Amino acid sequence: MTIKVAVFETLDAGTAAAVRAAAGADLELHFAPTPDAGGFAGVLEGVRYAVVRGMKMPAALLDHAPGLVLIHQWGTGVDNIPVREALARGIAVARSPGRNAPSVADMTLGLMLAVLRRIPAADARMRAGGWKMDALWSGARDLSELRVGLIGFGAIGRAVARRLDGFGTEVVYHRPSGPFAGRTGWLPLDELIASADLLSLHLPYKPGSPPVLGAREFATMRPGSVVVNTSRGQLVDEAAMIGALREGRLGGIGLDVFEDEPLRADSPLRGLSNTVLTPHVAGRTEDNLARMVRHWAANIRTHAAGAALPPGDLVVSA
Repeated sequence: MTIKVAVFETLDAGTAAAVRAAAGADLELHFAPTPDAGGFAGVLEGVRYAVVRGMKMPAALLDHAPGLVLIHQWGTGVDNIPVREALARGIAVARSPGRNAPSVADMTLGLMLAVLRRIPAADARMRAGGWKMDALWSGARDLSELRVGLIGFGAIGRAVARRLDGFGTEVVYHRPSGPFAGRTGWLPLDELIASADLLSLHLPYKPGSPPVLGAREFATMRPGSVVVNTSRGQLVDEAAMIGALREGRLGGIGLDVFEDEPLRADSPLRGLSNTVLTPHVAGRTEDNLARMVRHWAANIRTHAAGAALPPGDLVVSA
């Protein structure tokens, strides 16, 4: 039996072919032709299953798919899915927790090192025909000498911690539910923010919630500290962060996510020094694509066969 699936993502032909191959021949994938509500509505007709990736699914689209029974997030965060409205209609919502942790953790370490060692600035200097940068060492730090604070300690946060252990880095962390079994270093959030040399965010974002790092938090950080965010841009007050960097209270920032995506062409972030910016690609590797697609494809097959999905994959409330 072929299962028709709407995929809310516009992909080039090569990537679409790779996704189809990973999903399997029994899933008939229909990719959105355009990244807007009209494009989404066009692929929803007659489908029972939909997959959401980085594009937001407006709640009004549910009216175009009366037969929809399951919406599956490509990754972990479900802030692009109208969860409350879907559950109210009896539509199941699922996600892929932890599957992208290796890729995002690797990218997180990459951003840390790129900011701390001024790698983009050194690369730009070389490409411009230069060689030495006498000021390059100023403010550059060794990851092994820092206290790194992880805000959030789910699958990605723990994967980052394991990688940092290999550097000999002191790692402290905070998660609202308290210490993680078998791991020392838990701190209350305010204490963690005030004592870390580098803060890395690994929390989900709940629409409407205030930022975790705002003006008050930036004012309490150690002078010259660094912020890295591969989670969600809304977790940080971007204006307050820019102000802290301009005033010298922050030593650098590494961002893969932003309050508004795509990042505006006139964003002040583009012109600031010691910033490393990437376009929400932390989870986008060939390895992770296959891993994620196989997971949501298997869950769709399971649901279509009338079997229960793993409880940890189901989203039960908004």
